[in-house]
Amino acid sequence: MIITDKEYPRLNRDGDKWVLVLVRTLEHPIDEVWATLTEAEQLASWGPFKPERDLVSVGAVQLEHIDMPEAETMQGAVLEVTAPQLLVLQWGDDILRWELSGDKERTILVLKHRFMEHKQAPSYAAGWHLCLAGLAGRLEGKDMPSMVGHKAYNFGYKELYAQYAKLLGMEQEISE
Repeated sequence: MIITDKEYPRLNRDGDKWVLVLVRTLEHPIDEVWATLTEAEQLASWGPFKPERDLVSVGAVQLEHIDMPEAETMQGAVLEVTAPQLLVLQWGDDILRWELSGDKERTILVLKHRFMEHKQAPSYAAGWHLCLAGLAGRLEGKDMPSMVGHKAYNFGYKELYAQYAKLLGMEQEISE
């Protein structure tokens, strides 16, 4: 897999934390993208976790990891929601901020993943790359295989990890 210019990530410092920013243009109406992002069953078909409920209202939510039976169900929370433009979700200690803009034909999706450890950036970028490919496939009506958890390795995770480490200027840090 090769990362294209439109998939190029940004990594910003936010106090003592880091924010990975990924942007995708999806050739689908914003309402369809919103449903795929917030409806529990749809999210579980492409995302790294299955929420116990739809993510359409503020409040606590249990997030079950997909294809990682050794991982415990995580406590999360919908911190902010403004349909169909904004979803802010706490995922353990991390914060996922999904910003959508667009019209009846196209949606710009901006994912901002806020986390603590700088060295995790390539891993998160590679994982989200696969998840967002799954989201795009789902929107196109494709029956997408799960590309998360342990199955990510079957879909180029290691290669994506190396590419993102290079793009983020972290090759040296990762190899030490």
